[in-house]
Amino acid sequence: MRQHSLLAGAALAAVLSLTAGSALAQTTQPARSAWKGAPQYSWGDFTIKPRGRVFVDYVDQDVDRAVGVDFSDSEDRFRTARIGLQGTWTDRWSWVAEANFIDGESNWEDLFVQYAPSDHTAFTIGNFKSLSLENLTSARYTTFMERGPFNDLIDAGRVMTFAARTGGDNWSIAGGVHGDSVNDGAPGDGDEQRGVFVRAHFAPIVAADTKVHLGVWARDRDRRDDTAFRYRVRNNTNFGARYTDAGSSPLGAGDGDVAIGLEAAAVWRSFSVQGEWATIDADLTGGGSAGADAYYVFASFFPTGERRNYKPADGKFDRVSVREPVTQGGMGAVELAVRYDAADLTEFAGVATAGEYSAVTLGATWYPWSHIRFMANYTDAENKAQVAASDVDVQTLQFRAQFDF
Repeated sequence: MRQHSLLAGAALAAVLSLTAGSALAQTTQPARSAWKGAPQYSWGDFTIKPRGRVFVDYVDQDVDRAVGVDFSDSEDRFRTARIGLQGTWTDRWSWVAEANFIDGESNWEDLFVQYAPSDHTAFTIGNFKSLSLENLTSARYTTFMERGPFNDLIDAGRVMTFAARTGGDNWSIAGGVHGDSVNDGAPGDGDEQRGVFVRAHFAPIVAADTKVHLGVWARDRDRRDDTAFRYRVRNNTNFGARYTDAGSSPLGAGDGDVAIGLEAAAVWRSFSVQGEWATIDADLTGGGSAGADAYYVFASFFPTGERRNYKPADGKFDRVSVREPVTQGGMGAVELAVRYDAADLTEFAGVATAGEYSAVTLGATWYPWSHIRFMANYTDAENKAQVAASDVDVQTLQFRAQFDF
């Protein structure tokens, strides 16, 4: 029997018992309400609040092949449509349960319970993310519409995890073990993937106008009886095909891998820079090994005077505070950004499409107020294959209307 279903059940049971037990214990107390991006209700030490987000996208893409038919494609769609609940019990327990509903299907996103015995120490169990500065920064707050090929390659999405974390006002170290996503199929014979990870960050400068972030992480995972790991990247969008891809054959698929990543970011008033680099050493299903690496760097500027909201204790970015929202007669906030991405899969010898990827992305975002964004991104990408006939250039223009609560 696959074991991830047991861990998922334990997390769900913990959420439900914490919620129901706390509510029942305090039903004699009158409910209070407050507005925190959405209505939050409280009964004594117990709180509950709805949460969710909707991203509506339009994407237009031109694909130019070295050999073959060039084509264009476009689509308007719901990129994300989530609804859920979050809450606390005293100042030590918290929980989140959120699902995504797209194209007639539903999947769990964040689904976890956390116990924090002190201000900077926490234990978390459930389905959540653990690695990388941009990956841990919510998609509600990332500077660009998509996290890019770096995030595709490291494959550090939400999986069933037990993590422990400690830290201080400007540093943290976290580690734990993980399995599959709670959404990965029905239980069956065999063992799910297993992994161990650690991430540490330090903010050496935390001042009113200047903040600096440094981070490092590592992960070791084994697929066990799961499908082999794949190493591939998209064109700074989740729309369309992947043209830089090590494939699923024994030449490009992994039984297990070790990944190491570095993080850096700096904010100076309305200007910020951020970058990450990661390398992966994969044990191939057909024997031998191969490596891949990726990095990105971007710069951002708010001509309207806002600044990216860095959280030095957590080592990630949070919601931008709009100085003059349209709800108060202002014009909102404007953010302009430019990004460079690169990935190298050429060590997967014998796979024609396991080449090099590079791209430049320009971005502009308008925030009417802090919970609404309108975004535009343009990416010019090159997929250089190991066989020139497989080279593909991709230009992508995409727009997003975003609301969250």
